[in-house]
Amino acid sequence: MMKKKGFKDQSNIRKGPWSAEEDEVLIDFINKNGPRDWSSIQSKGLLPRTGKSCRLRWVNKLRPNLKVGCKFSAEEERIVVELQARLGNKWATIASHLTGRTDNDVKNFWSSRKKRLARTLNSSLQPNKKCLYQDQSKQKSTVPTPQLPSSNLE
Repeated sequence: MMKKKGFKDQSNIRKGPWSAEEDEVLIDFINKNGPRDWSSIQSKGLLPRTGKSCRLRWVNKLRPNLKVGCKFSAEEERIVVELQARLGNKWATIASHLTGRTDNDVKNFWSSRKKRLARTLNSSLQPNKKCLYQDQSKQKSTVPTPQLPSSNLE
């Protein structure tokens, strides 16, 4: 069977969790060459990972300025809300305006914020059933039954 032109043999590509040794190799490569030329990591035989995998590992996990596990500040929230209104769901573009935040951080923040706002809106718009029931019972007890006019049909 003939291989298609441009087809790369993917049999030696490693998938799955990264090891600490692989992280060290990637960090050393980036310290020497900068965060670019990702595909050369595999072609030089440094790591059995694709260039895309190396880039994503660096961008989402290994960058030194990442804010991992930190809540969004009020200023960051304002920026996300403003840019999302202007740009839509362009998470990478929005994240580029926030130092140390990834597009996935921004997307997750926005999704949880939307759910939280929807929950608060729904709870404030729906009347409390217990209160509604008490109000109805008060109405029943305080509203007199209307008297029908007596008929003179007898």
